[in-house]
Amino acid sequence: MPNTKSAKKALRASARKRTYNQLKKVKIKSAYKSLRKNLANEPANAAQSLSAVFSALDKAVKTNYITKHRAARKKSRATAMFKRLTETSVTPA
Repeated sequence: MPNTKSAKKALRASARKRTYNQLKKVKIKSAYKSLRKNLANEPANAAQSLSAVFSALDKAVKTNYITKHRAARKKSRATAMFKRLTETSVTPA
């Protein structure tokens, strides 16, 4: 347990930041999960899911949860997955 006044305040701030960061983490993970599910089952809704992934990543960058380079890499990989799976599902056999 913290002894000084500033350490107590730091503990409160740390707990607050942890909850915000957990929310960001869950938001990003659920957006990716939704994207994968829609790509597999409902390709028509996949574009909206990709947009949700981009939005979650941009908000995480804005609040310094992740770096802009990491977000760019994740966006690039999500877009590549989207293109790869939508092209195969749309192409007539």
